[in-house]
Amino acid sequence: MLGEIIRINSETYNAWTLLSTIHEELGDREKATMCLMTAAHLVPKNVPYWISTALYALHGVEDMDDGPEKDTALQRAIFCYSRVLETDRSNIEARTGKADALMMQGHAYMALVQYQRALEYRPLNIRTVRNIADVALDAKDPRKSCEIAKKAYRHVIDHLQATGTFDAEEGRFEWSDLRIYLEFFTILEQWQQGSQELKEISRWLLGRRPEKYWNEWATDDREWDLHDDRRIEVPEFEPARYPQDSYGQGLPKDLRAKLFAYRRKLGHEYEALMHLRLLDPASETAVDDFIDFPDCLKEIGTSLLEAGDKANEALLYFNLYRRIAASSGGDIAVDADVLVGQGLCHIALGDKAAAEECFIAAIEEDEDNIEARVQLANMYEGEQEQEGREEAFLLVREAMNLEARQGGDGAPSKPRRRRGPLTGPRKPRAKREKKPRDPNAPKKSKYVPRRLINAEKRKQQDLEMTREAAKNLQALQELKDRVVAGDELATTVWMKAAKDLVDDFRSYKRFYPWEKYIKYLGYGANVPGGQSAVPSRNMKLAAMAERLQQNLAPAEGGQGQQQEQDAAAAGAAAGPLAIKIPQEHRGITFDKWLDIFLDYAFSLVRAGQHREAYVVCHAARDSVVWMSTENTFLIHVAWASCAVYAGDEETCVAIARYFMRDYMPGTDSYRMFTAMCRVCQTPVSWYTSGPAQKFILRQIKTMDNIIVKGKEQQQQQQQQQPEQTGSTSSDIGLDVCLLTIYGHILFSTTSYTYALSYFARAASLDPHNCLINLSIGLAYAHYALKRQATNRQYLLTQGFAFLFRYYDDRLRGGNNISKGQRMEAHFNIARAYSLVGLSNLALEYYKKVLDVADEEDPEGEEEEGKAVGNEDLTFEAAYNVRTICFLLGDLLGAKAVTDRYMRLGG
Repeated sequence: MLGEIIRINSETYNAWTLLSTIHEELGDREKATMCLMTAAHLVPKNVPYWISTALYALHGVEDMDDGPEKDTALQRAIFCYSRVLETDRSNIEARTGKADALMMQGHAYMALVQYQRALEYRPLNIRTVRNIADVALDAKDPRKSCEIAKKAYRHVIDHLQATGTFDAEEGRFEWSDLRIYLEFFTILEQWQQGSQELKEISRWLLGRRPEKYWNEWATDDREWDLHDDRRIEVPEFEPARYPQDSYGQGLPKDLRAKLFAYRRKLGHEYEALMHLRLLDPASETAVDDFIDFPDCLKEIGTSLLEAGDKANEALLYFNLYRRIAASSGGDIAVDADVLVGQGLCHIALGDKAAAEECFIAAIEEDEDNIEARVQLANMYEGEQEQEGREEAFLLVREAMNLEARQGGDGAPSKPRRRRGPLTGPRKPRAKREKKPRDPNAPKKSKYVPRRLINAEKRKQQDLEMTREAAKNLQALQELKDRVVAGDELATTVWMKAAKDLVDDFRSYKRFYPWEKYIKYLGYGANVPGGQSAVPSRNMKLAAMAERLQQNLAPAEGGQGQQQEQDAAAAGAAAGPLAIKIPQEHRGITFDKWLDIFLDYAFSLVRAGQHREAYVVCHAARDSVVWMSTENTFLIHVAWASCAVYAGDEETCVAIARYFMRDYMPGTDSYRMFTAMCRVCQTPVSWYTSGPAQKFILRQIKTMDNIIVKGKEQQQQQQQQQPEQTGSTSSDIGLDVCLLTIYGHILFSTTSYTYALSYFARAASLDPHNCLINLSIGLAYAHYALKRQATNRQYLLTQGFAFLFRYYDDRLRGGNNISKGQRMEAHFNIARAYSLVGLSNLALEYYKKVLDVADEEDPEGEEEEGKAVGNEDLTFEAAYNVRTICFLLGDLLGAKAVTDRYMRLGG
């Protein structure tokens, strides 16, 4: 009924709202939202309706995973809020709602603009101020937006202090607001101003705002001592005027830690020490004292580390953080900043192994952490071994890539985990729920350094990886039959196990040349000795990368690398740079590893992932393990099979060129080139492309040069020794197949005159070759049909002369040749006559094809007809006869041919 009403009049508002309610009851929120938006367009000035539609679109969006569904919901809400603002620009709910949706999309700057406009209408709205602060802290460059948020907070504070209240619009000013406010002074490095604001606002929140005389003690924090020993020295101080707990005891631990950090930055060591005594990490109640504010421990530890000689003390605070996290039952997480801080402490204390463990744990906790990678690189660079410098280079490259990705222009800023110490409200923290990681998703980093761990741990690690490899290999063997049978579930499990094995092999550095290894890790072509393609805004990081490149380049270039590869291939020493390849890896022989690689490539291409299959074949080819001729041949044959299965003619041509150029130049490789292009079911664009033509032509020229030089040498020998005789033919060594291929390439591009030249050369070498004569005849016939042909009669005569030469050679032997060959000869002549429009002559040869089809098959002929080059052309001939009959008006003849030869199952 509603559909009929809407069909009659689509502007019926109540019909759309009722339809939305029905879809909501049916559980289809997508259609319900679209109906509401359609109804809203019918009342464009109805602000409450647009806002309710936006709220409906946003319902449950916070629980959605990032993806198209969430993005669509946010876009619809933004659209609804924008329509409201077109009607009422001062609508705060629409302005802040639009900004919230933009923030959820990751567009921090656009959200900031909307919040600022909302603040123009209601500058005392504490919720809007908090939103501005949140956006400012999450922006790409917080320094640019901090001033805006800081001024907004200061305006609210001034107003509340003037009115003597803590109540602002939509909330109260709380300690948490002060903590956020102080973050801006930390980001802007305004230490003195930050300390003054901290003391003034804390005094106000504790009810002691009239004691403004404390502002005169800008470099002194005696106001916040636990006892009055120093406070009584201030003339204006009245000990009994305010409660004792409104002084030192009333200042939260995290704000005292903040004040300690400010004093350290300003060089006020005595005042900093006074605060530090009240932040004792070794006290019996330390865990309870800091349980509400564990983040301040990071700030204290970082500040002590900057002193240079306080690593022992800093480590106590970082360890206390980890104790609190361990006792919180998962409510508090040990984040990467704490682990990096611990690692820096261990470096200062000389414990490199412990420092490495901390930095690696930081990378595992936060895959985007740059500082941990830089510190590891600094450690490894100091090692004397080449391996240390290599790993340092890998880490620096990862850090530069991460820096470019996080700080690149053009992409919208996304909410990020705030770096540095942040403090929360004085209450237990909410448990942070981590989004489960997709086990099939690729890791951002394939490289995990483990250089300095002790030998026992390294052995345990290798044993665990070996057991995992054995488990995956067993899964491959057990599931193989089910995979061959087409079991999809078994195929999925099999491919995952194969992928794990392939990734494990590829991550083993000894099996690959250095530049191939870092390319696998995702660093592109930026190998030592080359220019970095990822510019770094961190000058120290860029300088370190350049230094490592220069140190690695001599050992990785030219002759040294060639020696390494030659030694790997030969299995013998080749100088100081030679490497020794074991006979197996993870208890699996290398022949078995190669089978795993190639089987996995076949599985990928069958799953439609042909690019990934190429990567696996490429990895097998690049390994120094499989450099023998037999292994290289097998890898390229598998690679070619993947390309054929994927219908990728470009890759087919590229691999065929490898066989023609490097592996076995000669007739077989040329035939393989044409066979691969033939079975690849794609247009002949790459077969006839410019690069392919030039490559084949270079092969011909090379062959001609060899023959010419051979002829000249023979002539010189005859002049010097006339009594010796020998062949002087310039055709010695010419390859008929190569000449014919190039002729076919030119033929496919309709360059018939040029094709005839190469066909003629081939015919001079093998005058009775059926394929060559057929090609020459068709080239003449096609050339005769071109508009540029000057003497068509002559060209057709030439063409049919070669065609009948082909015909006679093909039928030589009479009835002793196969039915397929006889059908082919008759059919090709018939098609040639059809080509030039002589249908009456074509019919005679088509009938001969059908007559051959009617013959009884002698014993063994049926099996022979299935061979390549012996196709049954009965259906094709019958179809052409039927077509000719139709054109001539012989409907009965067409029906008779159809009934006899073209009936399915007939």
